[in-house]
Amino acid sequence: VLKFVASMSATADVLALASAEFDIGSVVEGTTLTVKWRGKPVFVRHRTGEEIAEAQNVEPSVLPDPQGDADRAPTPEW
Repeated sequence: VLKFVASMSATADVLALASAEFDIGSVVEGTTLTVKWRGKPVFVRHRTGEEIAEAQNVEPSVLPDPQGDADRAPTPEW
């Protein structure tokens, strides 16, 4: 049983692909950083105060994935 359970755990190469680190410290407010992760683009937006206020005023029920801005973006500027 132990061998079977051990065979189900992810290998080191799979775990390495599951996460990535990017330096977002140099992204200026109001700009977007585009990085590749697993061959696909990931967009990181440093939101302005106006963009944050606009997103917080959207009614979650009108969104395809009804989730408030505070739930989607725990750190508002990102």
